[in-house]
Amino acid sequence: MVGLLGELQWIGTILIVIVVLITIILLTKGGIDSTKTTAIGALVASLLYLILMDWEKGFEENLAFEEVPHQYIEALAKTVNIEAILIIFSLGIIVAITKGAGFFDFVALHIVKLTRGDPKKLLLAIGSLTFFVSMFFDNLSAIILIGSLTVVTCKQLELNPEPYVLFVGINTIIGGLPTPVSSIPNIIFFNLYTGEGMNFIIFTAYMFPIAILFFALASAFFFVVYRKQLRIKVTVEKKEQIGRINPWSGIDDRKNIWKSLILLGFLFIGFILTSIPSNPLDVALMALITVFFGLILFRENLKRYLREGVEWEMIIFAIALFILMGVLTAAGALVPLNVILTKVLGTEITTRGLILVALIIGVVGLPIAGFLNSFSAALIFSYIFMTLPAGLLTGLWIGFVLSGNIGGALTPLGSITILMSLEILNREGYPISFLKYVKKMLPLTLALGLLGVTYSFILILLGF
Repeated sequence: MVGLLGELQWIGTILIVIVVLITIILLTKGGIDSTKTTAIGALVASLLYLILMDWEKGFEENLAFEEVPHQYIEALAKTVNIEAILIIFSLGIIVAITKGAGFFDFVALHIVKLTRGDPKKLLLAIGSLTFFVSMFFDNLSAIILIGSLTVVTCKQLELNPEPYVLFVGINTIIGGLPTPVSSIPNIIFFNLYTGEGMNFIIFTAYMFPIAILFFALASAFFFVVYRKQLRIKVTVEKKEQIGRINPWSGIDDRKNIWKSLILLGFLFIGFILTSIPSNPLDVALMALITVFFGLILFRENLKRYLREGVEWEMIIFAIALFILMGVLTAAGALVPLNVILTKVLGTEITTRGLILVALIIGVVGLPIAGFLNSFSAALIFSYIFMTLPAGLLTGLWIGFVLSGNIGGALTPLGSITILMSLEILNREGYPISFLKYVKKMLPLTLALGLLGVTYSFILILLGF
């Protein structure tokens, strides 16, 4: 009887791994509904786990639940990171409100006017705008906002949109590094680490310097690779036309621009205030409070702004992926990886062992994020980190967060923003194949990955 139960456990684990792999492979295919695919995968894996395995034991041993709920559905619900879902939901509404008010169109027109259409200045300006937007909004919102504006701008200036759209895509990833609300790996690891003295300001202090270095390296790379496209001279006549642009011309109500600035300022200040030790607010709650403030500010135009605002599919996808990876971990599929990394660390944790683990995480995290997507990679590694003897040592998790984010730029499969960048270019008549993209961006991705691992080493050597 005991042998039969043991066999069922192994069969269950193998079947769940197969379901997860099939789900991830399907997510890499074009034309697949990612939300439905992930939801079905989560459902099948959950049923297999319930039927074939001792689910209470798995939640307790492999997910480290202090108290396992007696109801299976309730236990599954505990695998969902509520803070992450709340942040995605709240920031989606804020993006919808400010976009509907015309704020980002207004900013883009100002950028075009200030750069006078100079290709190099325009590339840097659009990249900087993307970097800033991605610091506070999710990558999908950033590419939707800035990608469309970039294409319109390039058409008006008669420029090849390829370097500009790709630079926007890359900078949604780089710009997502500095804050704990801007990308899924950041959100997940920040929520795990907040109990260890981490807050918004400390997180940004660690991540902002390396993000700026990444931006500088990416800018230099694009200047070299696309030097021919960026040497185009803008005619005097075109400069005069650009100089006559009135950014206010497309704004229905100028008050909405000022309201947008107030709303974004409120969000930024609120995030900083969450770092005050005595403040009871956390980042997710602050984002939700900002939403209510935005609803009050824009109450007259609320229905119109929110009609296409909330990314319900993204939220459902996130919930399903949390459950899918939670079941995968509870089934014991990650135990071999945990054992390997624990052996590398050794019984007495040394700097050498930590650096070796950081190297493994950096090297492995890059392709996992590049071919599976950074969301899946972040969830897998978050469960691994929770079981390591070193815990969530800052140098280790920063190493993964960097490689996990940058890995999204390795292939179009790793990040929705890169995939959408290629789709935008294909739609505009500048097609880039999968292999062409990888060939062009591989040197940059590897350079950024190496810089990220080096930064992780430095933090570990400094004792962080």
